[in-house]
Amino acid sequence: MKILFIRFGKAGDLIVLTPILEVLKKNKIKVSFLMSKKFYEILEGNPSIEKFFFIEDNFFENIKKLRKEKFDIVFDFNKKILSTLYSILLLPAKIKRPRKNSIRRKMAVLLKIKPKGFHFSEIFFESIKKNLRINGELPMPFLYNEKKYEGLPENYAVFFPGGFFEKRKWPIDFYEKLGEMLNEKLNIKLVILGDEKDKEEKGFENKIFIDLRGKTSWKETFYIVKNSNFVVSNDTVGVQIAEAYKKPVFAIYGPTLPEFGFKPRGNGVVFEKFLKCRPCSIHGEGKCKFDKKCLKEIKPEEVFKKIIEYLSKKS
Repeated sequence: MKILFIRFGKAGDLIVLTPILEVLKKNKIKVSFLMSKKFYEILEGNPSIEKFFFIEDNFFENIKKLRKEKFDIVFDFNKKILSTLYSILLLPAKIKRPRKNSIRRKMAVLLKIKPKGFHFSEIFFESIKKNLRINGELPMPFLYNEKKYEGLPENYAVFFPGGFFEKRKWPIDFYEKLGEMLNEKLNIKLVILGDEKDKEEKGFENKIFIDLRGKTSWKETFYIVKNSNFVVSNDTVGVQIAEAYKKPVFAIYGPTLPEFGFKPRGNGVVFEKFLKCRPCSIHGEGKCKFDKKCLKEIKPEEVFKKIIEYLSKKS
């Protein structure tokens, strides 16, 4: 059986598929991927993936190459115009479009309610099991081929203060305050991860911080998280990478809800404030009318206390 996964999205959209790839690997089923080159490194080296195709390449050449593969099933996880066009042109392959609970999330934003929670890995897995008639438990995310990053301290935690949407970012000075308290209590340093855009936020000038925003590849990021003590993140990508390496993760939610599909499934502690204006968006898009009150009411002292309590119980 030949299978194609279509997923154009960002890093987090790909990482949520890695548990499914692990189950397919155990069932000796390999898939091909149609995705963006920008995120190829995330899945590079995954033994469950047979071939990669990239949307940046010529559309018509892609169609020719894809049709030669004669896929039996195409799973379109994007459900957008371009992905739909690709899948239609790959007929007679069966086309499956796993649900994404979009209506449920939109209604939650409209009515300001907390919906029944779900995780994208889980609902995608149900579609895979049904269509491929396979069994197995859904594991945590799984990432391959970390690249060693030199010069790290012996003991450190990781902060992911960035993200695609400004409205989802916990204040930098809150991260700095939290870092100072953790350094004083645990005698650890704090490694700051993110991309070049996140670097523009400034901050983290104290010597207790190792600011690597915009300085690491994806594989190096994986290595850094793998060897850390724990992770604090307002970015769901940081949460998922931490879960891949079974690291305690402290996830901060503002305008969105953990019930929207990216809630920690493992060693996770969630921070959120139940304000009347939440949720105000599905992904964190748009401008905040209330000066990010939902995030600013999550104080560094509160996060610090939960981290210390969690680590004390684990030890």
